[in-house]
Amino acid sequence: MGERILQGSLKAISAPDLLTFINMIKKTGVLQVEDGVASKQVFWQSGEIIFASSSDPDESLGAFLIRHGKITQEDNERSGAEVTPGRRQGKVLVQMGILTPKELWWAVKNQVLDILYSLFGWSYGTFYFEETGRPYEEKIKLSTSTTNIIMEGIRRLDEWPRIREFIPSDNLVPILAPEESRDASVKFYEKELEVLQLVNNKRTIRSVIHSSDMSEFEVMRLIMSFVIARYIVIPAGGKSVSEEIEDAKELQHLIRGYNKTFSEIAAALREHLDDAEAEDLLRTIIEESRDPILEGLGFDAKGRLDTKILTSNVADLGSNMRHSSLDASLNNLLSFLLFEASKHLDADQKTAIYKMVERKAVKRRKKPSPART
Repeated sequence: MGERILQGSLKAISAPDLLTFINMIKKTGVLQVEDGVASKQVFWQSGEIIFASSSDPDESLGAFLIRHGKITQEDNERSGAEVTPGRRQGKVLVQMGILTPKELWWAVKNQVLDILYSLFGWSYGTFYFEETGRPYEEKIKLSTSTTNIIMEGIRRLDEWPRIREFIPSDNLVPILAPEESRDASVKFYEKELEVLQLVNNKRTIRSVIHSSDMSEFEVMRLIMSFVIARYIVIPAGGKSVSEEIEDAKELQHLIRGYNKTFSEIAAALREHLDDAEAEDLLRTIIEESRDPILEGLGFDAKGRLDTKILTSNVADLGSNMRHSSLDASLNNLLSFLLFEASKHLDADQKTAIYKMVERKAVKRRKKPSPART
């Protein structure tokens, strides 16, 4: 254990200022930051950040690789079962032939950076810094200067709200704009063109992120720039007006009910199809429905549709039509999904799925309970 030389609250000093201070005093050791739910460790060598870890399962290496489409949930579970003291999941994935050493290096570096950048959004929590004589031993260490990490973290903190104005959900399907409406004076770099070429009017933004080697933030930032340059159009359903209509809670209750059904069917499908095949099938089902209420939507990783976007897509309808129109669209989509799923499920699964659909249909018909005062 090292000597604790610094401790305090993030209410008194912000995360960027805290990292800057440790960088200035050139210390070697470990910074522990906790917010009551998760804890993060930042490892330092002579004032430079060399590694970071987090207790949040969503920030684990496996979760990072799944989000970026590098491994499947099955790969994550199989490799996780092989982890032992001294044998990390990344090494297991390489030994299993699922990742190359180069892909592992990329993943660890960007996972660590994501952990660090997430700290910039923490406005409360406690911290302490323990100085140690020797730096943390880690085979894959950051080579990015701490000053650059701090500047990038601050930039992301400033830009995320603006990005969300243009892209409220990563389940939206970006649409290529007609050539005549594009700003022809814009010149894109090679990496920017690589992301633009991934937009094919079918992939969701999440799928574009999966298909790119860039970070989630960079892809989202580039898509925002393509929207500004009129190369891409984000469907109008992305506008968040769901809280402005009087029956929003009733509509959201309806959507959540359907989403539970969609999610269970998608889970059953993934027992017979790999992740890529299941994603293609789910995307095709929405495309073939040709329903304007489903415009710009895609199923997420759990087989659900975005509640806010769906609510927004019916917001312009009359109050006496919104619920019935949304119910009809989702029920039609459910029929498509059941028809396609039945081609891949065995007899017992089909029976179980149809019983589940009927059971949940009864629950969906029940109105949400009024809020207690």
